[in-house]
Amino acid sequence: MNNYEIGMIGEEAVAIYLEKIGCRIIDRNYRTSRGEIDIIFIEDGFLVFGEVKTRKNTCFGSPAQAVDAKKMARIIGVAKNYICLNSLFEYGARFDVFEVYYNEKKIKHIRNAYVLGGGI
Repeated sequence: MNNYEIGMIGEEAVAIYLEKIGCRIIDRNYRTSRGEIDIIFIEDGFLVFGEVKTRKNTCFGSPAQAVDAKKMARIIGVAKNYICLNSLFEYGARFDVFEVYYNEKKIKHIRNAYVLGGGI
């Protein structure tokens, strides 16, 4: 199984998890020329932009460590565009990271993983 397939399995697992905890998924794999957001959902009045990182092991650090400042800035820019295009101004925005541990079949949901101009 290649990394793309493992990533897709992780994203599907996160979608199932979010539905189980009562979140409403409104978009998945939203792509623009500026970047991609893995999953967009509503939770507790927030419009949440989620980045899913799936790993078989942590030899090179935690999955969340792969979300660097450049990736955060790209996601924030795409999120702003998404909010404007869809007139979703009534929601507060939040940025979450999902660490999916493939071999352990475990998901770690990091809420408010980063903010505008901030880091994990």
